Amino acid sequence: MNVTNNNADGEISNVPSPLLGCHRARYAELLSPTEVAEMAADAGLEAPPPGWVIHAELSSEDIEHLTQQPKPPARLVVQDFDGGLPVVILTTQVNGLQCRWAVPMWEKDAQLWLRDSVERGCITLMLNAFDAAVSVVMMTACDMLRNDEALLRAATVQKQLIGNENLFHMLNAGLYLMNDTSGKFARTQEPLLDNRVMVAGRGANAVLLMNTFVAATQAIQALPTGADEVIQ
Repeated sequence: MNVTNNNADGEISNVPSPLLGCHRARYAELLSPTEVAEMAADAGLEAPPPGWVIHAELSSEDIEHLTQQPKPPARLVVQDFDGGLPVVILTTQVNGLQCRWAVPMWEKDAQLWLRDSVERGCITLMLNAFDAAVSVVMMTACDMLRNDEALLRAATVQKQLIGNENLFHMLNAGLYLMNDTSGKFARTQEPLLDNRVMVAGRGANAVLLMNTFVAATQAIQALPTGADEVIQ
């Protein structure tokens, strides 16, 4: 990784570019049906959504933005990382705000989540605001899980991981997605104005992932002259 130095003009050079997108990270976690019921009760929801869900934390402004459309357009792809490590990526965009939910399929219970979503015919998102008492449940990708066997095959992990390699590759996938702003969401969509990336882990892994992205963001922000311009 590159070392950050200041040149004679006080400008930052050789900034570690993989970290520059970390300000786009938001917390996400895979929740089992039991965990969903517990969280729904805490949030005051009368009926918890069924099955496994992706729980994510966004600002109330982002949630309000996403829910402007009852059924926001979605795209579902499986992207392979490092030869045999597939990540299921759900992308949606509303009025220039793009959100990506990424589920590394080598994470614990990720295969259970995917199979459950395929059987139910949709992906369930449970969005909580971190700055207000706002909680929203969204069903998405309802027309994209028909070719389920092909999806399950594409999401099969082909590489054996040991020890901390699990988290390392999850972080690596997240960093890639946070810095990948190329291409339009769809031909008919408006230009991308801002984006959020959520890498969904399980329990402590989800917390560790988010803490790492936050620490990287704070490190970049703490750099001297010019750092604030780098991360805009």
